[in-house]
Amino acid sequence: MIPNWMATPLLLMATLMTGYVHADPLQRIYNDWQVSCDNLNHCSARSSQDSQGLVLQLTRDAGPEGRASVSIDYQRNSDEQSSDIAIANRLTLNGKTLNFNRREWDVSKKHIASINRVVVNEFVNSIRDGSSIQLSGKLDSQQSTRPSISLNGLKAALLAIDQQQSREGTKTAWASRGNKAASTVPPAPAAPLLPHFNEPHPLTDGEISAITQNTATNIENNDCSLDPSEREVHLFPLSNEKALMTVNCDMGAYNLYVLGYIVSRQAPYKSDNLVLNMPFKSGDDDQPPELINADFDEKTGILSIFDKGRGLGDCGVSSRWLFDGKAFRLAAYASEPSCDGYSKSGQWPVLWVTRSQ
Repeated sequence: MIPNWMATPLLLMATLMTGYVHADPLQRIYNDWQVSCDNLNHCSARSSQDSQGLVLQLTRDAGPEGRASVSIDYQRNSDEQSSDIAIANRLTLNGKTLNFNRREWDVSKKHIASINRVVVNEFVNSIRDGSSIQLSGKLDSQQSTRPSISLNGLKAALLAIDQQQSREGTKTAWASRGNKAASTVPPAPAAPLLPHFNEPHPLTDGEISAITQNTATNIENNDCSLDPSEREVHLFPLSNEKALMTVNCDMGAYNLYVLGYIVSRQAPYKSDNLVLNMPFKSGDDDQPPELINADFDEKTGILSIFDKGRGLGDCGVSSRWLFDGKAFRLAAYASEPSCDGYSKSGQWPVLWVTRSQ
């Protein structure tokens, strides 16, 4: 069963950024399907991993002629496979064999895919009203149930993509097809433009010593679990006038929580709490992101955050922030709410993309 916090939609609010209007990113779970759309209206929908490793994913770009793809993967990790027959020859829809033309599909033993828009549309039409796709043949010795892809929630997921890309009632829609011309579908929004980061002068030994003595030693936070003597302090130059100071605060099994401050590089060494302002609403509490497993690149001015939902790294939130001379601005954002083993090593659905000067 999907926990309530996963089922809560990430309905994200539109704002203006550097003169460009972006879309409202969307991430929502519909029964056994998850939809993720970024601020350029690129959308993906995938089945859950409650399927013994059999996963179906659909993607679609915005615009009248938006590129589309479909893939089915069998992600069983056992060394011994029950069959040497490719899954393309073993898949059934509601008990009837699914046929895949090798000239139109990329087929290997455990993978099927196509980027032909016509083929993708035809496949979506064929499965849209089905109940499940199953893998026939002999089961692995470790399996007690047959690998299958539940199609419960697929139509709702397709409709959400139609709505996100303003395809409803057009000939290009996947779930709400009508007679309106494809030309009525709007193009993808422009990606927000980020400023260029000007690499500052490195911090001198004198600056590091002065900031540490005047700022770091005065920081008190009773919410930190680490003893003050164990709280490592790190300093990074942000500009010729400001620096970033991070202080290790709490350590979990796989997440390190950090406090962040923007401090002046000259006396009187004023410090301000680092607050990351999201350009969209990313949750019900509307709180700014915490600095979790934070890392700063002095060459690019990028602050990276990687918040694991569990040690496997198959779910969580990651983001990258660029310092623009005054504050950090969101450069990239990815989120995977489903801890089901599909998305590994932080390769999570992207919800926010930008472009550089």
